[in-house]
Amino acid sequence: MSRNEPWLQTNWDWRAAGNFIGGGSGTGLAILAALASIQGTVYWPMGLIGAVLVGIGLFCVWLEIGRPWRALHVFFHPQTSWMTREAFVSALLLPVTLLAVVAAGPFLAMPALAMGAIWAAAVLAAIYLFCQARILRASKGIPAWRHPSLMPVIIVTGLAEGAGFLLISAAFFGGGPAWMPVLLVVLLLGRWLAWRKYLADLTQTGAP
Repeated sequence: MSRNEPWLQTNWDWRAAGNFIGGGSGTGLAILAALASIQGTVYWPMGLIGAVLVGIGLFCVWLEIGRPWRALHVFFHPQTSWMTREAFVSALLLPVTLLAVVAAGPFLAMPALAMGAIWAAAVLAAIYLFCQARILRASKGIPAWRHPSLMPVIIVTGLAEGAGFLLISAAFFGGGPAWMPVLLVVLLLGRWLAWRKYLADLTQTGAP
């Protein structure tokens, strides 16, 4: 088969899946932890868990590449590649989130710095999650992923996973606004509706 002929990719392995699981849940947690911090919920453990989850996702990508130094090639095409844009955002997201964790933590508390860093991390997390959704949207080898209806599924899934981690973190570290369980239920319903819409659109367009 010629290298230029179209081909159908049948699956991604666990390392690629790990990037989207870690990145989606980590960014969802960072976004919702910022919202919860407005009502006095302790931010630093949730922000730290969010950064770790994103880091695990990026580590999975690093494992997938095979040759570690090839990872630097991901920074070469920001004008065309959503994976490159994701990499650039991660280079800001992780240090800003860790700065927010330290500034909001119990040892070097700096409230003024913490508030700005928390919201900067939340904005970067939202951009990172959007980049992940666009990576799947741009997958040439998997036609079903190129459907626009997949993007809401990925974004709402990340937020729903983040809400789940937020509830677990609040159970261990105490506190948490009363709206968190309600938000989780709403996000799970939204995720189910987005998934049903996505499947219906695939059936209608006949994407394999």
